[in-house]
Amino acid sequence: MENIGYYNGAFAPIEELMIPACDRGVYFGDGVYEALRVERHRFFALREHLSRFRASLAFLRIPFEMTDEALTAILQEAADRVESDSQQLYFQVTRGSAIRTHAFPEGAEPNLLVFSRGVPLADLSEHRRVIVLPDTRWEHCNVKSLNLIPSVLAAEAAKERGCCEAVFHRNGVVTECSSSNLLMLKDGVLRTAPADEKILPGVTRGHFLMLARKLGVPVEEIAFTLEEACGADELMITSTSAHGLPVGELEGRAVCGRDDALLRKLQKAYRDYFYASVEN
Repeated sequence: MENIGYYNGAFAPIEELMIPACDRGVYFGDGVYEALRVERHRFFALREHLSRFRASLAFLRIPFEMTDEALTAILQEAADRVESDSQQLYFQVTRGSAIRTHAFPEGAEPNLLVFSRGVPLADLSEHRRVIVLPDTRWEHCNVKSLNLIPSVLAAEAAKERGCCEAVFHRNGVVTECSSSNLLMLKDGVLRTAPADEKILPGVTRGHFLMLARKLGVPVEEIAFTLEEACGADELMITSTSAHGLPVGELEGRAVCGRDDALLRKLQKAYRDYFYASVEN
């Protein structure tokens, strides 16, 4: 199959999957999600994704009682039903289905949605264009909730201008991108915003920093400004499918391209590590 969906025990092609209108994810975005890579039908960093998933559930006080082992079995079955060796798998849990009321409904059971489809890893060879927008999101960006309207609008704004991403900032200080983290290389130092409530603690981000340290590259988890970003030797976008995607234009201004050797070294180190992690 090219894709598969799952909802509360039933598998079906994504286009045919049906979700109740009273699922609280539909009218409140009352739920959390994760997205992870499946290569050769094996998961990358599943344990870390599940840990972040559980932390988001705890923050929203959603009582999802399924064990990690049972959830993993469902995710694996979904991945196995898709023919592609390179997939993007998404899963979410909402508070449940109930007549619309803001307070938590009595007796509602959480709903589990899963889908997976073939998606290639991002091509890292070419520098990309990005735009810059104010970060208008809420104060808990470390929680991976379904409330993503600012990110949706930012991604559309980038698309309309022929760019691949939107870089968020708060009063001139860079936080992250609409659906990814942003890392900067300057004078041989890898720098990125700290993993606090202003950004999502990206799994790829964390592994990228770990590998940089192993390679002897100094790492600083200190936020940088838009002005510093414009003067960066390199800027890199990281996400589940973008493993150090280089930036070459920021808000119409040519940037970066001054430390290609270290950029490519980090990209190769990550891809080698990634593929080694999913080998049979």
